[in-house]
Amino acid sequence: WIDPLAVSHGYGADFVSGFYWTGLSDFTAWLALDATLAFWDVVGLDKARLYMQYLALDAAEMLADAWATGLGIPANMLGPMALVELPPLPLLGDSPPFQYEHAEKVQNALYERGIEVPIKALSGRLYVRISAHIYNHMEEYEVLRDAIIQLRGGG
Repeated sequence: WIDPLAVSHGYGADFVSGFYWTGLSDFTAWLALDATLAFWDVVGLDKARLYMQYLALDAAEMLADAWATGLGIPANMLGPMALVELPPLPLLGDSPPFQYEHAEKVQNALYERGIEVPIKALSGRLYVRISAHIYNHMEEYEVLRDAIIQLRGGG
């Protein structure tokens, strides 16, 4: 006999009812669908995509300039996400090649400053992966810029 891991309110009535509605389902997305579609009709998908792409590019270039590093891929290949190489940081000690443990150390240091952003170790180097959405603005990336400068010992 098979029992559900999380039982439905209909558990015990029959086999299917035990699995039907576990109470863990969140119908918010279904209920918000009309408002979501109306929102995108007003904003416009193409305008939103263009904003996100240029915000990610502008933010990535600003970070790379401020840290005297570079982008992980050519700028013309960017969408609403970008990789920016991190500068040398004293908390890491040695020079590359860097690994997951180094990335985690930087990511945790940023988290302690209220910044949630992934740090990735790729080919022995560390990169921050930024993303842009319509609710983001350049000042958020400036906070990241300044936090890395502080970790570097320059601020």
